[in-house]
Amino acid sequence: MSGQGTLISDVENKPLYIAETAQDITERKTAEKLGLKIFQVEEAVDGMFTVLREMMSGDESNIRIEVRNIGAFEIKPTKAKPRARNPYTNEEIFVPARRKTHFKPGKLIRKVLKQPLK
Repeated sequence: MSGQGTLISDVENKPLYIAETAQDITERKTAEKLGLKIFQVEEAVDGMFTVLREMMSGDESNIRIEVRNIGAFEIKPTKAKPRARNPYTNEEIFVPARRKTHFKPGKLIRKVLKQPLK
């Protein structure tokens, strides 16, 4: 693994974003930061992502998972939309109630994101 994530680009090869996988986070970030071997960190990182996934996919309709200095993950219910329209066919359709995810960045991340691009 190169440790650089996966570069996702459009037709003109302009970078849109870099996709980081759990393996990238384990290998490049956490193991290097802690000065540990990958196999020592891998189980803890995988466990954390598993717990987050299980909590967010649980039966509760409202859930908030706050990770200090990172942000908050929220699951919120949406209302049913009995008279939504298909924009392509203009056909009226029913959209059932569901749950949606939302991420609100913490103070440190918001501060970095507010800085102008170089």
